Amino acid sequence: MRIFVTGANGFIGSHFMDHAAAAGHSVIGLQRANGHHPARNGAELRNGDVRDPESFAAALQGVECVCHFAAAFKEAGEDEAHFHRVNVEGTAKLMAAAHAHGVKRFVLCSTAGIYGSRVPGVIDESRPPQPWNAYERSKVAAENEVRRLAERYSMEYVILRPVAVYGPRDPRLQKLFRSTAKGRFPLFGSGNGRRHMVYVTDLAEAFLRACVRPEAANQEMIVAGPEAVPLRDLLQTLATLSNRRSCGPRLPLKPMLGLAAVTEDVCRWLKIDPPLYRRRMDFYTNDAAFDCSRARSVLGWMPKVGLKEGLASTIRAQTTPRKLALLPGYVWLTEMFSVLGEYAQQAVLVIG
Repeated sequence: MRIFVTGANGFIGSHFMDHAAAAGHSVIGLQRANGHHPARNGAELRNGDVRDPESFAAALQGVECVCHFAAAFKEAGEDEAHFHRVNVEGTAKLMAAAHAHGVKRFVLCSTAGIYGSRVPGVIDESRPPQPWNAYERSKVAAENEVRRLAERYSMEYVILRPVAVYGPRDPRLQKLFRSTAKGRFPLFGSGNGRRHMVYVTDLAEAFLRACVRPEAANQEMIVAGPEAVPLRDLLQTLATLSNRRSCGPRLPLKPMLGLAAVTEDVCRWLKIDPPLYRRRMDFYTNDAAFDCSRARSVLGWMPKVGLKEGLASTIRAQTTPRKLALLPGYVWLTEMFSVLGEYAQQAVLVIG
């Protein structure tokens, strides 16, 4: 099968490119002009933007399936309109171009975060969406657009909603792992909230099956790893794998919530990007677990990588040995803000 992939230089998109090409498919990827992920296994790469169909239309020739990963999701300080332009309007333009070139199936990477940040019980596809930020709202709108245009174009669609994705080559996790290895990643509050994650190669396999399996047509599915664990257990596992007794200091949550609010408001007044703001502190209060039975049934898919195994593999790939040194207090605080900012943005996806 010839598959066109957007976000080819991104974390998930690059892994999918590798996986699909290694499986023998003809893969052509769209990346932004500043993309740096090298094409491998015979995959092709083109520079372009989903908002500019002229930049990629020629690459759709002969394509049978489009797998759409490109999205705005980690930009601090962007307004609702930015997420709508990229995630909704960009998706619509991509689908229109795909239809014009006779593409049979469109696979969208959405997010399990659309169900909410703190949800009791176990979430499945019957749960109504409760998006809680601009990114989540744009993904709900993008899903609606995919369903609407698929009916209009008589095109098959598949929507996958992954939980938080982790694994090698994700730059957002580097500071988390490095700080945990030093025993410097703070846990604010109890850490009771459940975190559900999926290893990136498992997710790549789910997306490949969404591209090729006839049974997947016009289905919407959650994709999650084997288990959900409390945040404190996740961080303790990271610490243990890093030969540390703990990930770092354990501190009260409420003062940090207040500091995040003040930091965000002051930085907005100064017109600079805040190192810490309200939404990022949701990392410590989120609580959600997911049921991916539908993906297992429809795709014939099972997650193969357990959390401990996946974290160990990620640690090996993400961390580099460093000589530990005591830092002055203000430097430690700056590093902690940076760590929290980098990792908690992934937590904005409700693990995903």
